Formats: sequence, C-alpha cells, structure tokens
Amino acid sequence: MQYIMLRETGPVQNGVVPYFTVVRPDGSLCYRVIGEKNPFTGKLALMTPEGRERGRILRVGTPALSYHTIWEAERKRAVLTRNLGSARMPYRLYSIGWKFRGNCFSGSFDIVDRRGRVVMTHGLCWYGGQERVCVETLRGDEALCLCIAAVVDSTPRRPLPSAVVRAPN
Repeated sequence: MQYIMLRETGPVQNGVVPYFTVVRPDGSLCYRVIGEKNPFTGKLALMTPEGRERGRILRVGTPALSYHTIWEAERKRAVLTRNLGSARMPYRLYSIGWKFRGNCFSGSFDIVDRRGRVVMTHGLCWYGGQERVCVETLRGDEALCLCIAAVVDSTPRRPLPSAVVRAPN
C-alpha cells in the first residue's frame, strides 16, 4: 500500500499537537498522527478518520537521543531508538528482526527483515505541488510501518554537529 504523509502545522488543541495527515495517492484520508510534545517524554497516536487508534508511540528521552515503544492493538510491537549523534545509523529497531537500510537523514531508506526482504520503503515525492514523504508498505504491517515513519519524520533530517566526521588536514 502506498501512503503520503503530509506534515501538519495546525494549532494545538487541548494539549494535542497534529503531526501528519496520511493520505493515499488519490487524496483519500487514511490516518492522522497526533500527539503531545514535551522535552523528555512524548506520545503519538496513529488515528483512523473515525477516531480509532491503530498505533501508539511512547517516547522517553530527548528528541536527539530517545527510546520509542510502538504499540498496536494493546500489544507491544517494536522498540525504536534514535541517536542523532550517530552519523552512520541514527535509528535502530529491536524486538521484530527488522533493520534500516539507506540514509535516514536524506529520508531515503528501506526497512528490511532478517532475510533482507523489503518490508517498507520511505522516500520523498512530489505531491500537491510540494515535496512530501511517501511510504510504501509491502507486507500488510501498515500501522507499524507508519508509526516508524512518524518517528523518523518528526525530527529534523540532519545529524548533530558532533556526528559530522571531518577529514584531518
């Protein structure tokens, strides 16, 4: 399934921050990603248009160094860590046997399983006259894949200055 994630800039309502609207290429609404923003913890929810929660992400840590637990249907599905101080691989997945392949900072990466089969592709595309995030899920794990994409896309696409490796003179 193909999805396009549109970044939202709407106002905070009752402490809830809109992050993304997720649509199909034909423009039909699939999900919204909403949540809470605070410095050391955070919550995101992947919601259907009817208001049902399909996935939940709980974050502990700072936006640059954090631990995310992803839940689906009251079941822990994955743990994702983010370390923007690591120039090579800032994100890692645990407990599901998947890993990142590609460049997370450029927004162009895949998620592959233990055998190297692609589970999800993530890249930038042109939609509605603007550059957007496109996600394609290949195995029916769309809620989990969209939650992973929401974590990656909710942070800036640049490494911390300490992670930039400079060649010696």
